[in-house]
Amino acid sequence: MRLSSLLNFFQKSLRNKLLLLFSAIGFLPFITLLIYTIYLGETKILNRVVVEQSQRTDAVVKLLNNHLVQMKKELGFLSSLDLMDDLLAEDIDRRVSRVLSQKKDDLNLELNFIVVNMKSQVVAASDRRELLQKYNSTKLKGTKGSYVELKTLFIYSKIFASFDRKKTLAYLVLEYKLENLDLYLTHQESIHSYIINQKNGQSVGEDLSLNLSFTKGEESLVNAEHIMVYKRLLEPLSEWYVVYAVDKSVALKFLYELIQVTLYLSIVIFLFIIYASIYYSRGVVKPIEKLTKITDDISKNQNYNTRIYINSKDEISTLTSSFNEMLNATSTALSKLEKENKLRLKRFTQLIEVFNAIIQTKTEEECVSLSIKEISKLTNMNNLYFIQNRGELIKGEFSELYVSDFENDKKVYFGAISLGIEKFEDINEKNFYNSIASMVSLQLDRIRLIRSTLLASNAKSAFISSMSHELRTPLNAIIGSAQYMISYEKLSDEQLDTVANIESSSHYLLGMINDILDIAKIEAGKVETHFQLLNIQEIVQNSYNMLYPLALDKELEFIYTSTEPIKHITDAKLLQQIIVNLLSNAIKFTEVGKIVLELKETKESVVINIKDSGIGISNEGIKTLFKEFSQIENVMQKSQKGTGLGLSISRKMAKLIDGEIELFSTGLGEGSEAILTLYKTKGILKT
Repeated sequence: MRLSSLLNFFQKSLRNKLLLLFSAIGFLPFITLLIYTIYLGETKILNRVVVEQSQRTDAVVKLLNNHLVQMKKELGFLSSLDLMDDLLAEDIDRRVSRVLSQKKDDLNLELNFIVVNMKSQVVAASDRRELLQKYNSTKLKGTKGSYVELKTLFIYSKIFASFDRKKTLAYLVLEYKLENLDLYLTHQESIHSYIINQKNGQSVGEDLSLNLSFTKGEESLVNAEHIMVYKRLLEPLSEWYVVYAVDKSVALKFLYELIQVTLYLSIVIFLFIIYASIYYSRGVVKPIEKLTKITDDISKNQNYNTRIYINSKDEISTLTSSFNEMLNATSTALSKLEKENKLRLKRFTQLIEVFNAIIQTKTEEECVSLSIKEISKLTNMNNLYFIQNRGELIKGEFSELYVSDFENDKKVYFGAISLGIEKFEDINEKNFYNSIASMVSLQLDRIRLIRSTLLASNAKSAFISSMSHELRTPLNAIIGSAQYMISYEKLSDEQLDTVANIESSSHYLLGMINDILDIAKIEAGKVETHFQLLNIQEIVQNSYNMLYPLALDKELEFIYTSTEPIKHITDAKLLQQIIVNLLSNAIKFTEVGKIVLELKETKESVVINIKDSGIGISNEGIKTLFKEFSQIENVMQKSQKGTGLGLSISRKMAKLIDGEIELFSTGLGEGSEAILTLYKTKGILKT
């Protein structure tokens, strides 16, 4: 809600828009620079710190590796002295111990030199307290080597006799305290460095517990608090890493101070921009506000003769002059438009009057003569006439009439009406009279179509009457004669079959004629419906009882299920005829199995469902069954003849009583289902 109010505040005022624009022009570059400084400056500083710490880490690692190499060289030098031959005495050698003690003092580190004979006994040491102590020499293997225990690095080398390099005298072992490596680390307030064992977590120096995962030989990382660089040491400390970490806040301290100063400065700049924007936007908007006030007055009073005068020499003055010219053009155009609107309204009214007159005509001659009369009123001319032949010469303007040839589906020339006008000066006038000609043509089409329809209807009625009289009477006579011969004449079996065939064929032909007459009556609208409140269950039960013997003759199981009595407004005769037609089809096309007749009621309708286990219908067959005189090919077609009108008549009758018939089947040989639905709302409306 607040955002929409803010948008309306800027959208409804040019002054506010200019204020926003000037502020954006002055302030956005500054904001862009500030954002650039914050994000890009921080990235550059962090990258620079990472590079510096990487270089520092490389230098420290190099120093540490060189230092350890130097320790190995010192150990190798001591082990190669001829002095070591004194160890052959197999007792404590004080001279060797003095040399080792002197070397320890020279190195000035936390370390210890010891000599272990082949019996694992300390026979010389820089620390005399370790003399004659037992030494665990299990890790002293080979000529040279090293290993780390806790925070002590052990470097050892074999001592050979100077006169026989194959004779081993003892091992010279350097016990080097890793705390000595702290001398090579940086100790500053904002820079933290330490050496850590990746496996057991032992460290030398200031361990910040940064929880690093040492997955590479060297890597640089940046988190919310620190900028970190680590690198692995060489043998014998290959499991140890040198870690350098710089406080991120210290590294970015200068950047944060710069941003703080910039923000303070931005407040001053923003206030200045606001002041300048208000001052200059007021000068721009004030003449426009005056112009707006005058235009509002013109709109309210509809006085387009008013003129605007503003003392200015800039674009506003040009706008004012253009606006005055627009007022002149608008005043002239409105006057012209008013006249044209009156004329168009008059023409529209005349067009409606002509249309109302023409549509009442009954014959083509009446339509043409009335059209000429109405056009004569519009043109005030008395010399209008109609020409039927296209080749005759017509003076002046005329409107041609075209009618539809319904048989060939095209337009044909009917004639032309002279308008009594030499030449149209306005194209709209020509379109007006062409519209009248189109109306006349449509009415002529209507008259011709009604005439042809009436002729066809009369012919159809005559045909139906003739068929009813000429066909049904002799057929009844044939049926009566055949029944008389069967009942009273003594006929052989062959003659009896022939007469019976005559009777059944006559009944079939009479049924076909009755179906055709039913279709004709429905299409002619001559079928009367008598809606009344009925007990649907009784009608369905009567239909079931009527056709039960047919099902029994074919040894079919005929089941009828129903709920309690159902009341519905419908036509009893038509409803029973529909149900009988549907049941007859089900019995006719079912040889084995059963037929289920079900009656049920829903809130919206009464449903009569007929299921059979007969021959079934394909999807294509269902689409054609409801068409008149259509039958689908099936194995029972020869024995079960029909007109193809039963379902079509039933559907048309269902529509007359506000119902609907649907046919379903899962395929050939799967049976079928017919559903008759009687809608309650429609039935009630009929009352």
